[in-house]
Amino acid sequence: MKKVLALPFIFLLSLLLCSCNTADSQKDIEKDTNTPDIASQGKTAHGSKLLEPYADVRGIGETITLKPGEYNTKDINTYWFNQNTNFEGNEELAAKILENGKAPGLNVSKLHAQGITGKNVTVAIIDQPLLPDHPEYTGKIVKYHTVGLTENDSKGSMHGPAVASLLAGNTIGTAPDVKLYYVALKFWDRTAPSMTAQALDWLIGQNKELPDSDKIRAVSISADLTNSDNFDNHGDYDEAVKRAQDAGILVLDCRKDFDTCVFWPSFFDPEHRDDITQSKIGTPDGDFQECPPQALGTPVGYRTTAEAYQEGEYSYSYDAIGGHSWAIPYGTGILALGWQINPSLTGTRMITLMRETAYENADGDLFIDPSAFIDAVRSTLQ
Repeated sequence: MKKVLALPFIFLLSLLLCSCNTADSQKDIEKDTNTPDIASQGKTAHGSKLLEPYADVRGIGETITLKPGEYNTKDINTYWFNQNTNFEGNEELAAKILENGKAPGLNVSKLHAQGITGKNVTVAIIDQPLLPDHPEYTGKIVKYHTVGLTENDSKGSMHGPAVASLLAGNTIGTAPDVKLYYVALKFWDRTAPSMTAQALDWLIGQNKELPDSDKIRAVSISADLTNSDNFDNHGDYDEAVKRAQDAGILVLDCRKDFDTCVFWPSFFDPEHRDDITQSKIGTPDGDFQECPPQALGTPVGYRTTAEAYQEGEYSYSYDAIGGHSWAIPYGTGILALGWQINPSLTGTRMITLMRETAYENADGDLFIDPSAFIDAVRSTLQ
């Protein structure tokens, strides 16, 4: 488990949103604290112990320098690091790993090369605040709306830029040409289910004013807002989800609900990112092994995401582990590719096609197969 310093409370609860049990919640709380505690990693900067695999060595607002002998070169691709992390003697290797991590894998880039990029498709994200001018997604956010945020709340987060880039990022996203509605709220608050309900109702209201060609097709919510250990007012959220579904908006989240839990953490071989036969359920550190039967393994590990905590300071972060949060925007982007091909298909039909075309390995695990899905969508036009 990654160990990090305690920071202001705004950052502490991001990735617990997608946890499915108490153990995952605790890990996710720690994962979204934004400054690594080098001392807790074994005094790597000023001591003798080597960094363990999957250690968090991001530099937030400062440079973290790791000297030879303080880390294993072979483990660099397992660490959680950003552009402020300096692996002395292996700068080029770290830069290559971070750059390669931008590729979504599973032949998604080949679909982009064919012009299948989510163009003219509108989707939404409900998540934590983000600064909208990161080069990965600047100009793509049609409207940025907030619920419950005040001037005293941070304008940025780790979580917001990450999910936005995984869906709509120019070099990272599965659907780089989508039009994006983004609602930011206090996911660190116990009343987040009620705020998310307000966000869904806002999106429903927006859709009423939009022509059919511009309607919001789906909303990515990287959270399990029914987790009673972390949130209250679950019923508010459940009722709003039904309202959104009745209004034709596909809701995708981290609950184990059949209709909304479509995407589950998985990872590919980082050296063969397009080879779906190398995909495995869970995360590289062994979490998220119990995939619900209706959910599809969706790549979250060995990925690079956008990072922005201060206005005008835009960078990237690489993480081998990922989490359930990363699966939802990835999968939502793949759905957007399908809607570009056939915009007449409903969200329910899209999910059916995605499940029907999933890759199944020898263990019976199912994985999202973007190319097979797009072929199936094309077949609906015949």
